[in-house]
Amino acid sequence: MGPVFDLIATIVAILGLLAAVGYGGYLLMLRSVAQKRPGATHLAADARKRLPAAGGLTLGALVALLLTNGGVTADVLGLLLGGGIGLFSVNQLQAARRRLANPPSA
Repeated sequence: MGPVFDLIATIVAILGLLAAVGYGGYLLMLRSVAQKRPGATHLAADARKRLPAAGGLTLGALVALLLTNGGVTADVLGLLLGGGIGLFSVNQLQAARRRLANPPSA
């Protein structure tokens, strides 16, 4: 049971890390494009405001991945942390895409 649970926890932590890195990368690309387009400064400001949170999510996902190298208790913590960060990152990415599709009226 130990090696199988370790493998599952590691996979979940890696998926959480990929989701967090994807969210951060999306924000960076959005910010870069918005800075080049006239009238899109609100998008660049929104992306810049959310970048520290995306960095924190990525750091947390790295910690979750490191936790999966321990025993069963550390695997459970890594699984929960990595899965939670992954779900939160995907939720934030979808929210950012919805904000881009429906910009606030000024």
